[in-house]
Amino acid sequence: MKKNSEIPRVDHVKTNIITKDQFHILYHPTNFPVTNKPHRHNHYQIMWFPDAKGSHCIDNICFNMSGNDLFLVSEGQTHYYENVENIQGYILLFKDVYWEEALASVHSFKTSLFNHLLINVHLQLSSEDASDITHVMEDILKESNRPDFQGKEDIMASYLKILLIRISNFQRTVALPSPHANKNDYLLFQQFLDLLEKEYTVYRDVLYYADKLHITTRKLASICREYNSRNPKSLIEDRALISAKRQLQFDPTSIKEIAAALNFSDQFQFSKFFKKLTGISPVEYRVQFTKTDI
Repeated sequence: MKKNSEIPRVDHVKTNIITKDQFHILYHPTNFPVTNKPHRHNHYQIMWFPDAKGSHCIDNICFNMSGNDLFLVSEGQTHYYENVENIQGYILLFKDVYWEEALASVHSFKTSLFNHLLINVHLQLSSEDASDITHVMEDILKESNRPDFQGKEDIMASYLKILLIRISNFQRTVALPSPHANKNDYLLFQQFLDLLEKEYTVYRDVLYYADKLHITTRKLASICREYNSRNPKSLIEDRALISAKRQLQFDPTSIKEIAAALNFSDQFQFSKFFKKLTGISPVEYRVQFTKTDI
């Protein structure tokens, strides 16, 4: 398959109301199924690998695995594996509709844990935290395998909330390493990510996001550097660049159409933006993948 053709979407679940078809969990004690072919899903994935070696690549960034690896893959992100050995692990899949209906009370986790800027996409857990995640996964798996009964969907949603809350607490431990860290600033950073995910195709001006958050651009820059070591301009540009790269590699969309979708005034302005960040033009970037099978 050529990288500039439509990348396969793997859909395990339906798109109507919340049913068992919206939610899957699988456990592989050995030989966790992996592929070196980039692909994407129309659902969210939580992958927990107590034992793993190799690399898991998400949106072309590869993360080394050494065991106790937790991955959070958002809907639409591309991923594949490289140089893997025998992997033991769990994979939990759920549809976007879960956020609106079953996970409303933890809706803020949608962009704090699952985002396209590769923030928190990979967490390396301590032995104690790893044990906690394994126990929750085992409970979810046990309930999932029970025959259907009234209220089962509610139980599964409750377990998923527990899992997400635990993961969020692990992530906060990394994000707030000091007891003096400002938790309000951290919440503002998460609000910025949420706003960016909704608006990046239209707005790339730092002032716009600062105004929406009712803070100064200087304050926004300080918060972004504190919790991600990047300034807001870089995060905004990175989000647009990730979308552009994904379309150039995997979709047959024309460069003119990509430019329009990302709200550039014309193809020339988009090409200038892309080359500034990557060193090559969109055409050159796409050609790299038309010559190579995945």
